[in-house]
Amino acid sequence: MKLSCFKILLLFLFGIFAQSSLYSQDPAQKKLIDSGILKAKMGDFKEALKDFTMAMAIDTNEAEPYYNRGIVLTEQKDYQGAMRDFNKVILLKPAHAEPYYNRGLVKDYMKDYIGAIQDYNKAISLKPEYPEAYHNMGLAKFDLGNFDEAAKDFSRALQYKPDFAEAYYNRGLARFSMHDLAGSVPDFDEAIKLDPSQFEYYASRGAAQAALEQYTEAVDDFETALSLNPADLNSRMNLALAFMYLKKYKEAIDEYNQIVEANPLNHEALANRGVARRYMADEAGACADWTLAAQRGSEKAKGYLSKFCK
Repeated sequence: MKLSCFKILLLFLFGIFAQSSLYSQDPAQKKLIDSGILKAKMGDFKEALKDFTMAMAIDTNEAEPYYNRGIVLTEQKDYQGAMRDFNKVILLKPAHAEPYYNRGLVKDYMKDYIGAIQDYNKAISLKPEYPEAYHNMGLAKFDLGNFDEAAKDFSRALQYKPDFAEAYYNRGLARFSMHDLAGSVPDFDEAIKLDPSQFEYYASRGAAQAALEQYTEAVDDFETALSLNPADLNSRMNLALAFMYLKKYKEAIDEYNQIVEANPLNHEALANRGVARRYMADEAGACADWTLAAQRGSEKAKGYLSKFCK
């Protein structure tokens, strides 16, 4: 079973949605910052950047316009620019946790996971009850393959934010990755309870259920995932495979038909559809599928052809 990995790097929009009153500002500068924040909230990032840049020109030692511009640049995937702005904020206001958190987020996006962990740790040292920092630090450790430590970070995030659906979900992923299947399912349960709108939550619980050989429950989860996102081919592949284990070959073929229609080059779907057809005594259909799958590179299909087809 394939597990669809869904990870959220929460952008902490402290500067845009709740302007800090930590600083004493020039009235003209404050007006520009407020204008930039409003434009950013409305998605007009280009004009927001202009306002923040003009605010900087009024006082280059004021941290807030750099902070807000860094957030907008992160949204625009200008990570180098965002890094420069958060570096400036940290230089000006080294005792505040948020710029370290956001710089860690930028490093995460740039795949500098060790650097990101260092920044999240610094943010936590300045603000110990910081669930988003623990959560994102867990994600960085997950990307480094350190699943046990990642799970511990997600647990710490949940200590401070018990309704943190993403932390439950990602702890479930970490436990799944450590082959703690029985431990992963309750985490996926909690994530779904808190946020039933995310198809990935059902898809991942379905993968865990299938790995536990609870195929009927897995089918229910994959079908729910597909009702939320019909384009999720991973869930459709897993659903078809669960049907195969349940010996519901017609249902499996129906799912593989949709997969092949969406992606005719999917040799795994073709090979498995051939298996289902053979179980339904459709030898010609099975051999036709295995021939196509073999042409597309499936070694498994080549084996089936040599064994079952003349």
